[in-house]
Amino acid sequence: MRFSILSSLLLFSWQSSTVISAPFVPKDKIDTLDVRANLIPTPDQVNELIADPSKFADWAKIGEPQIDKAIFFTGQKSQQINQIVTWANNAGLTSVRNIWNSANFYQRGQYKGVDDTTFKNFQKAFSKYYADQTKGTAWLIFPQDQTPSASGIFWSIELDEIINEAKVDKIVWIDQNKITDSNYDWMNEQKIYWQKGQDKPAGA
Repeated sequence: MRFSILSSLLLFSWQSSTVISAPFVPKDKIDTLDVRANLIPTPDQVNELIADPSKFADWAKIGEPQIDKAIFFTGQKSQQINQIVTWANNAGLTSVRNIWNSANFYQRGQYKGVDDTTFKNFQKAFSKYYADQTKGTAWLIFPQDQTPSASGIFWSIELDEIINEAKVDKIVWIDQNKITDSNYDWMNEQKIYWQKGQDKPAGA
């Protein structure tokens, strides 16, 4: 009997130490990881979104971009795009980078299972969705002494969507060369890139 009791105590002690030594992950931590994982499309979902850009609604913030708040840019290097987006956000405007549930949604590095050609088509697809959601007054941020390239996503994808959907009244042309000038009154910029009822402007 003494041996039996001793064996039971040793067994209980071993089981207890095993449970205690197991790593503990709080439930809220697990939920957070799961949610983050679901904010970036899988390669199969990327192809589905390319085929049907309306499905981007499942990945975007509701009501974005807000009316009269959407900006567009084209032909820019990464540093220039960052400058434009930062300026726009500080001015109360929004870009195609800002409308997603994940802040990293547009980042190439998030899509390791997607080849470059497919990702380029993915960019075109989410840009088309962004343009389709744009309403009221839109804002083109681009040097006024240049012409947007016909090969760029803005001219070849977004502008067509804006014109065809007829939800945008006009596109005001903000001079990119002046956005760092604190005296630049961009809200009263008079240069119009395109207005509803007009033909599509020529590209470079």
